[in-house]
Amino acid sequence: MAADRYQSFAPVYDLFACEPVYRPGRLAGITGLELRPGQTVVDAGCGTGLNFAHLEAAVGPSGRIVGLDASTAMLGQGRHRIRRNGWTNVHLVHADLTAVGPADLASLVHEAAPDVDAVLATYVLSVARPPAAAWERILALCGPGTRVAVVDMQLPTGTAAALAPLASLVCRLGGSDPSAHPWTLLEHDSPDTHASSLRGGHIQVRTGKPLRTGPLRG
Repeated sequence: MAADRYQSFAPVYDLFACEPVYRPGRLAGITGLELRPGQTVVDAGCGTGLNFAHLEAAVGPSGRIVGLDASTAMLGQGRHRIRRNGWTNVHLVHADLTAVGPADLASLVHEAAPDVDAVLATYVLSVARPPAAAWERILALCGPGTRVAVVDMQLPTGTAAALAPLASLVCRLGGSDPSAHPWTLLEHDSPDTHASSLRGGHIQVRTGKPLRTGPLRG
């Protein structure tokens, strides 16, 4: 992922994030993680922190949120959000999910959170080049029992297929590849994957516990 593509766009990113359309996917992914108060969750590709308030509601002040992103500009907006809300349990890590080594990423996260109960990846793997490289880094953060949620986009199907040109434009503006189908990476590594979709199939949600895990826990 190119870390500088958001330098000028970050301050206004939230205004163009189409949250009325895409927030339900975020919420579905977070619900699927079955988070409990006091747990630790990593928000992989956290951007400006659009997930933070929902994650805070799930893990509470005794929990911990670690936000990872490749863009310093987006993390800067995330810091503004953290300060505005007075959150003291949100930690930000500057890391590119396709560049830093899996073990190095695990070490960076370990400094903020020695244990990871869940990992959330919303609308980020379809931006990664290639998605499989980012997925390997996510696995490096997982231990036995870690739940992972992947929320991403494809072109609408069925009766909603008429909206495909608009969805394609949104994906192109955001740098997403709607043909990447990155949720299949979780399906491949998790035998208990739960699948759902929203917005005429445009938003795909998968949650599960990967069998392949990394060095962070244990």
